[in-house]
Amino acid sequence: MTHRILILGGTTEARQLAGKLARRKDFSITLSLAGRTESPMAQGVPMRSGGFGGMQGLAAYLHREQVDLVVDATHPYAARMSANAAEAARQTRVPMVALRRAGWEPVAGDRWTFVESVAEAAKALGTAPRRVLLAIGRQEAGAFEAAPQHRYLIRSVDPIEPKLAVPDAVY
Repeated sequence: MTHRILILGGTTEARQLAGKLARRKDFSITLSLAGRTESPMAQGVPMRSGGFGGMQGLAAYLHREQVDLVVDATHPYAARMSANAAEAARQTRVPMVALRRAGWEPVAGDRWTFVESVAEAAKALGTAPRRVLLAIGRQEAGAFEAAPQHRYLIRSVDPIEPKLAVPDAVY
């Protein structure tokens, strides 16, 4: 018997899990990505990209595709998708597990500043020019245009277009 597993991805862990499960003959894996990355790497399993049309669309997909298990391995920013997945799984009675990476924890010598949003993070940098590493994703990067006095080193999977309207940024 083949078990149909839908992995809701967006993290390295989702891709690693899909690769490991693909070796099993008794599993049929589909890796679903949000569609935020322009050219995702091939994963060795069937992939789909883009949303489902909310919770109802995901529930219909689970039913239509006869999914036996949902694995929520979405990015920590994908709170809406995780909530939709939990409700769709509950409504369709499809078992679901969530794969979560451990959060970063402060250690001796760290200097953490806790904020509630990316906009607050930009503000928390202060007015004195600093060197800043941004590795937050292209959708959130624009918030740092409010703090143009800093030097930015920006790491993103896809190019940030248009580039930030700041005088000193390396991509």
